[in-house]
Amino acid sequence: MTQQPDARADASMGMDWEFMERWLVDSMGDMPRAAVLDIGPHDAPVDADAPDVDCAQIQALSSSTFLLRLSTTVMSVPLLGGYGVPRESRDIWHYDGAFSDCTHGYLMSRSRRRVAEICVAWFRDRCGFAAPEQLGCSYTEPVVLGENRTSPPSGARQGYP
Repeated sequence: MTQQPDARADASMGMDWEFMERWLVDSMGDMPRAAVLDIGPHDAPVDADAPDVDCAQIQALSSSTFLLRLSTTVMSVPLLGGYGVPRESRDIWHYDGAFSDCTHGYLMSRSRRRVAEICVAWFRDRCGFAAPEQLGCSYTEPVVLGENRTSPPSGARQGYP
């Protein structure tokens, strides 16, 4: 995963929205299927009882497709029934209520640039953040079951009784 945006990357100019957009495009290219990138105010509480928080969430799906969700409440990672997206569902803004914690809809797209542009516009234009330095992010890697296991842990039961 590409490093988190950091204002120290270019101390003379500071980080701008174009830098954030490029960083998002690059970062999405490194995300394995099911990985989640949450973005929001760097000082926002991340618990379910938090007050309204402007946030975005990007999740990697199958076939280089990304799910972008926008909300004014803290979002949890969605429990998806699959990671495939029908062609006719891509690049359309959805407001169908599929996610109770997603207040401003969602988009599925293969265009990393489109997802990054929408995410930047959300924070800059709709939410009114002055600069990307006011944002923070959290990255969650997917869990791969059975990886690096050659034998069960000592004391583990094998099979059914």
